[in-house]
Amino acid sequence: MGRNLLDIYIEKRRDSLQKKADKHHLFSDWWYCVVNGKSYKKVPFFKRIKMYIHGFESDAYVNYSLDKNNYKDYLTETQRWKSRGINGAYNIVLDDKRLFYEAFSSHVKIPKTVLNIVHNVVTDYETQEEVKVEDILDYIKKYKGLAFRPASSGGGKYVSIVVYKDGKYDVNGKLMGKKDTIEFLKTQCDDVVTEYVFQHEYAKKIFPKSVNTIRIVTTQMKDGQCIIPIALHRFGTEQSKPVDNACSGGIFAMVDVDTGRVGPCKSYLTDDTYYTHPDTGEKIDGIVIPRWDEIKEKVIKIAKKFPYIKFIGWDIVVTEDDFAVIEGNTSTGFGFFQMFGPAKNSKIGEFYKENGIVK
Repeated sequence: MGRNLLDIYIEKRRDSLQKKADKHHLFSDWWYCVVNGKSYKKVPFFKRIKMYIHGFESDAYVNYSLDKNNYKDYLTETQRWKSRGINGAYNIVLDDKRLFYEAFSSHVKIPKTVLNIVHNVVTDYETQEEVKVEDILDYIKKYKGLAFRPASSGGGKYVSIVVYKDGKYDVNGKLMGKKDTIEFLKTQCDDVVTEYVFQHEYAKKIFPKSVNTIRIVTTQMKDGQCIIPIALHRFGTEQSKPVDNACSGGIFAMVDVDTGRVGPCKSYLTDDTYYTHPDTGEKIDGIVIPRWDEIKEKVIKIAKKFPYIKFIGWDIVVTEDDFAVIEGNTSTGFGFFQMFGPAKNSKIGEFYKENGIVK
């Protein structure tokens, strides 16, 4: 049966709107990357244009030492955004923290969801009963700490941590009394509230004012294997606390996937390499993550149960007797690992080639 005029009109209208959206996106990219982009490094204007033309953010010129290295060996920021489509409709399972908990909590330890806050209305996750803001204090005492995470944002943005100790409330590293803590809680609008994860002593020793997470990437390869092509360890700093978010000043290091050995750290904000933590002075380069083989084995085993989710960026925290998964991600920033060397021809580059992201 032929298509009717309405179907044809709708299709043409949709195509027209898509072309307008693509043009707007192109202009937005230009404005962000070249004219008004958030840049941590001083990159000359014409170098920023060159980076934009080749699909990179301007900082890549400095971070990848492209004055002497070949940009063709590196994965681009454009390819990174394209990679977000690899999982297709299953992205929502990773993007929405509520759905991620429902899908994965029976397979691996995920911080227990305690409360939901939707448009400033607080409900108990299990009973679905409404909770008064001041009663959240009882939950904080019960679990010794809670993490407030926006339901649909990544990168550690807008995360708040409230820990109860010595009769007071530690709110993002600042001790507060009951009254001030309640006022702070009133500002939380749309959050998933989970129990706080107390990290292993090795990570706490390096920097105790943030939960220091490991990003483990699993990929489903075309030959049927599920592998870990890259892993990185992140550490918070005085600038980034209470999170280890690199964009907020956290530092990060490559992890040897075979051994669990952590290398020296880099930063988005400086050109320095850190062999010890810049604030605590504790050694980072050369430490080995406890129970690394056990962690790898379990993460791969779980990923294999979801073969239709081809890419998962797991954010995990090593605890004293296990590990916990804080969240899953549909993509990972290329800047993290390419500051240590080009990745286009690495294992993760091979995965992107198999999925048409890289030629």
